[in-house]
Amino acid sequence: MEVVQTLVRSVMRAFYSVTEILAVDALVTHSALRDDELAYLMKMNLKDLHKLCASLRDARFLTVHVRPEMQAGKTRPINRTYYFIDYRQTIDAIKWRVYKTDKDMQSVVNPADESKEYFCPRCQAQWSQLEVLDSVSMSGFTCQRCSSVLELSKEREAPGHQQLSRMNNQFKFMTDMLQKIDQTVVPECTFDKAIAVARPVVREVTHEVLTSIPVDVSFSKPSAVKGLAITGPKTMSVTISDGNSEQENLENKKRKERLLAENALPIWMTTSSVPVQTQSDAMDEDKDEDGGAPAKRVKLEDAAPAVSGGDEMSVSFTNVKAEGGDEDEDDDFEFEDVI
Repeated sequence: MEVVQTLVRSVMRAFYSVTEILAVDALVTHSALRDDELAYLMKMNLKDLHKLCASLRDARFLTVHVRPEMQAGKTRPINRTYYFIDYRQTIDAIKWRVYKTDKDMQSVVNPADESKEYFCPRCQAQWSQLEVLDSVSMSGFTCQRCSSVLELSKEREAPGHQQLSRMNNQFKFMTDMLQKIDQTVVPECTFDKAIAVARPVVREVTHEVLTSIPVDVSFSKPSAVKGLAITGPKTMSVTISDGNSEQENLENKKRKERLLAENALPIWMTTSSVPVQTQSDAMDEDKDEDGGAPAKRVKLEDAAPAVSGGDEMSVSFTNVKAEGGDEDEDDDFEFEDVI
């Protein structure tokens, strides 16, 4: 952790202001600080401190944590803001800044074919290899201005390469420490671990504040707490039924049959009144007295009304019968010859 803390302090001193350097140094020393405690150490008011820490939070140099606390003499808890450093996030942010700066610097470097590799020691002119291909002598390439022999210098670089080299030299302390950090495992830093090893802030008597106790959220909001023990059944079986027993189903069936019998239509509505002639009715037809063709007559017989139970009365009508002569008599009938 010493290498990590040294890296954080070095980066802050290289790129940030004095107030931001002091805020991060205080968090490195105390591990975790409440906003009023950090403001007391920084000799700042809370509004300016929150604005300062907001920029550092966006740069991933500190982390904000809020928890409810109960103060003496008050009935309702209040939310207090704490600051601490998550070193894993900070290291990743530093790596990203170094990588991004290096890529931006490489984009301004001139291509290799435009670099001036040859220079003239007499007139100090610079030439590329493509420009001096047509100016060659027994001693080598010659200058197109003074015809002097050109010298090849691998150390001479374009302005873009010079800026990249300067940047690499300035960032060397960060890259060396990052390589050492990559060979080790950075421990996880959470708020609980940071507040457990936090160094208390010693205040003067004139600046003392009321002590506050953290509120256990597990009792007030059990649904928002993770890791609760599961008290319900581990397995579940599902049975689909209509909710009625066999006895209830049998009673329902009998009740439906009774309702159908009570609401049934009378027989005179369900039975057709149109008679249907059978073979026995055809054999009972009478012959006509004169021996002629049988005359058909309709006979209507009224049946006595039948009363059953004293409440219901049904009237039945006999079928309508058609009486006529026999078929044999029709066959014996002869026509008289007309002369």
